[in-house]
Amino acid sequence: MDHSRYLSKIKGYFFEESTITLGTGHTQRTQRVKNYCIAEQVDDEKVRLTFLGNEGKPTGIVIELPIDEFLRRYTLDPEYRVKTKEEAEHDRHIALAEKHRARGEHYSAEFEYTKALKIDPDSIRANFGIGTLYMEMGDTEKAKDVFRKLSEIEAIFDEENKHIFNEFGIELRKANMVEEALANYKKAITISPDDEHLYFNVARLHYDKREWETALAWLQKALDLNPEFADAKRFKSLILKEMEAGADPGTGREGAGEAKEDDGEPNVPSTPGQPGRKAPTPQGKA
Repeated sequence: MDHSRYLSKIKGYFFEESTITLGTGHTQRTQRVKNYCIAEQVDDEKVRLTFLGNEGKPTGIVIELPIDEFLRRYTLDPEYRVKTKEEAEHDRHIALAEKHRARGEHYSAEFEYTKALKIDPDSIRANFGIGTLYMEMGDTEKAKDVFRKLSEIEAIFDEENKHIFNEFGIELRKANMVEEALANYKKAITISPDDEHLYFNVARLHYDKREWETALAWLQKALDLNPEFADAKRFKSLILKEMEAGADPGTGREGAGEAKEDDGEPNVPSTPGQPGRKAPTPQGKA
């Protein structure tokens, strides 16, 4: 490929986004992180990358990549700036918290998240981190307090936090904060109206409340955006079968009493592409 059109043009701060896994078992979750570097084109074939640490300083790791691979993996960040001392310290505590958490060291993780919150009480990452940590620890009331605070922080709905606000809705649902979860998803939809997973998750909440007609309406919106959305198709089929079985979709009542999520073991995979007999799992884009 002719790279002459890129010559002397590639220079600046770039990042590669990757996914890390935190926790284990049923508490396992993923998080998107950005790894920054200074990139400078060497010639018409290669780009030199100098990787940066949390403080924005070079780590000493320098590599060269073919231009095609670099352009495929890295994104320019024209607004990148070196973090202040306080911001770097905040990020250091977050990184330590996540390391402790990955090892199952919950109290050490809580300590580091708390340190980060002392630096920035409105930190999205620290609040979301400690809230989900409390869920892992089984301390739902503490988690609810954190989630209530987090829902009042407008920055969670900024585009840069898009990867968090869908996960946040899922955590609200786990904490049985249904109305807060609905409000979160609906606000998220105003920011990211083309994300079919958000509509799916609203449907999931209405399914929990046995509001099947409403759930079907939200599923249809997801399918309008993505007609090949397999989980949404299966979920829609599940609801229609339950309605045909004699339940009253207006009240969510069946002859034997109010249906619960596991009653009847609806045959919808718990995760995409895997067999299972559980209710649909909330969706999120990686």
